[in-house]
Amino acid sequence: MISLALALVAAAAPAVRPAVPALLHGRGPAPLDVSVELLPLEAGEAPPPPLRWRAEGGVLVASGGDARREVALRLVPGDDASLSLEVSMRYREAVEVEREAVRLRLGGPARAVGRDLSFERVDRPLRVDRGTPVVVAGSQVMVAGGPGIAAARYAPAGTRERPEVAVDLVLDDAASHPFAVYQRCLDEIPGLSDASTAVSFSELEQKRSLARMVRRPGESVAARATLYPLLAGREALPLVVERWPSGARGAVVITDHADRTDPVALQALLHGDSRLVCRPGGPRGLLGHGIKITKSFFLHARRGSLDEPETRRLAEEILAAGSEVASHSPTGRADDREAVRAALPALAALGVVTWIDHEPYTNCEAFSSEGWQEGGRYGIRDLLAAAGFRWIWEAGDRGGFGVPRLENLFTVGDPGVADPPIYPLPVDARLWVFQSTMFQGGPGALAAALSDAALDRLERERGLFVAHTYLSASPRTTSRPELLSRLVVRELPDGALELDPLVDQALGRIEARVRAGTLASMTLVEAAERLRDLGEVEVRYLDDGAAEVDNHGALPIPGFTVAVPAGGMELTADGARVDGSASEPDRTRIWFDLPAGGRVVVRAGQGALPTALVAAVRAFLGPQ
Repeated sequence: MISLALALVAAAAPAVRPAVPALLHGRGPAPLDVSVELLPLEAGEAPPPPLRWRAEGGVLVASGGDARREVALRLVPGDDASLSLEVSMRYREAVEVEREAVRLRLGGPARAVGRDLSFERVDRPLRVDRGTPVVVAGSQVMVAGGPGIAAARYAPAGTRERPEVAVDLVLDDAASHPFAVYQRCLDEIPGLSDASTAVSFSELEQKRSLARMVRRPGESVAARATLYPLLAGREALPLVVERWPSGARGAVVITDHADRTDPVALQALLHGDSRLVCRPGGPRGLLGHGIKITKSFFLHARRGSLDEPETRRLAEEILAAGSEVASHSPTGRADDREAVRAALPALAALGVVTWIDHEPYTNCEAFSSEGWQEGGRYGIRDLLAAAGFRWIWEAGDRGGFGVPRLENLFTVGDPGVADPPIYPLPVDARLWVFQSTMFQGGPGALAAALSDAALDRLERERGLFVAHTYLSASPRTTSRPELLSRLVVRELPDGALELDPLVDQALGRIEARVRAGTLASMTLVEAAERLRDLGEVEVRYLDDGAAEVDNHGALPIPGFTVAVPAGGMELTADGARVDGSASEPDRTRIWFDLPAGGRVVVRAGQGALPTALVAAVRAFLGPQ
């Protein structure tokens, strides 16, 4: 590796730098066009002037802002070849924030880690959010996200002769937490009481956004990214943090809503048959196939609620099998704040931390109705947070309400537009929000959606499928004709229920992949909290070509998986026992347990020859 002396050319230079500093090394100057975007602007307010850089000791510093907030940027040379880009914002008055971002323009062409975790050419706008590492490499500089960076957007820029890539490092913006609530709570859903009338739910989807954050006077926001000047002729091979445990490529989460739950049907869903009998060759159900479920319940209902002994027994069995019990509100009717408060001890006894709204059009305590508030008749946010709840359903589905599909939440939307699968509730960071996909249809349609081809695609995209289902309903709890046709249990001659064989075969396809280690079956809380905890991991590249992995979080990450975008590599880990590895034509992976606060150094090689993942060079910082 070429090593050039790192210094700031500032000793004999003016104190104030031009607006654009540059990295100066053996490949020539690499301009760093750095700016800060703060939105919204007040009516008639002009954007703040461009940043002006000055030297302070061994650091380049820029400051700016406006009457409402002050901004500081620092470019700090590291002990190795890296440069730390540090940004801080301090608010002088209360501000409703739409966007806080640092914008860089790097010489191109560029490659970036995309939503499928591949390291591909940036040939169109790409937005990545929580769960996807922030890594982009231009022709001369690579940028890696660090603490405080919530998202990033990359877009081709410049000209054909001088290509560039525009990089937005997002500290926060409304698109990072797109929570919205219904405009009013209805007394009833039009047409729902008439089984012969089709209900148009799309007409009810009128919401108002709560996505903007409010910064208080004196509040500060900070973030860090790391820049690596690249050695000429060497492409970067970033160490990509993968999402799922122990080398699994994709993850499946089944959330089953409490509506129309029948304990007899739930028994059939879990075991294949509602009778406690051994049926060799018959349906085996979720637990028989080793597949997890996040099953929500009402606390009180005519049938299928937690105050019913048979349903309670099944809930405890779900927990004992490693699955999750969630709340679907105390009842199927509107429950006020005191009714929710009274229900919390019973939910706490089952370890409930996930809240799934029931019929938010009419259940006013639903988080997407009035429940997001603190106090008032239906506000319950403070009650749930104090009771240990951590996850809230967004009450909206990606992929719509049509033919069921196995949708990857990371790739279902426009790749250039923000679409986070999880995010902090903008009004209360103690609670986090998850998205899902409506997965409702007849047994044949559900089984077809879980085809090997669809599961192959989910694994190839390193994706997440969160299914919004009603699998534990039966003819005893269902009256509408279109819902009867979607039941996944069927009646046997003696009146017992069994899981439809087509659905059971689809579960068998998932089981085979779980056993092979290519697919993870997870509860909602397992999958969502893993994605959240991966946001606490930072990868730094060392002078000797290795990568240092730091877990800044307070929780361990079991089966932590990393990949290099090249086949035929050999990866080792200093500081951890490697539990497994896998090689594909374009990717090499290993996995190990990463403790809280842990640090592991990953090295790559081919045979006896070490390979530098990122061949960075020391560079001067100076004027362009």
